[in-house]
Amino acid sequence: MVAVTFLAMVILAFVSGAFYFVMRIRLMRVDSARDRIEWLSFRTSDDVLDNYEALFPRSVLPRFCRFVFWMVIAVGAVSLCATIILKMLSR
Repeated sequence: MVAVTFLAMVILAFVSGAFYFVMRIRLMRVDSARDRIEWLSFRTSDDVLDNYEALFPRSVLPRFCRFVFWMVIAVGAVSLCATIILKMLSR
């Protein structure tokens, strides 16, 4: 069960990373006045998500990336709490 959950999180992380890359490429094409390197490396993920939502309001990509981010945080917190509780109960 743990391996399946971990594998699912890894796959979602790769898909989310690919979506970030796709969003950066699309923003780079739309905003041709700026330097292309700026969109690929110097912008934070929040800048990318906010600008992408402003230019493409009905897109699922930013919502999916935010969902994956918070899901990884939640699963990590639950896993940490479960590990601590199991360690405390085994004593």
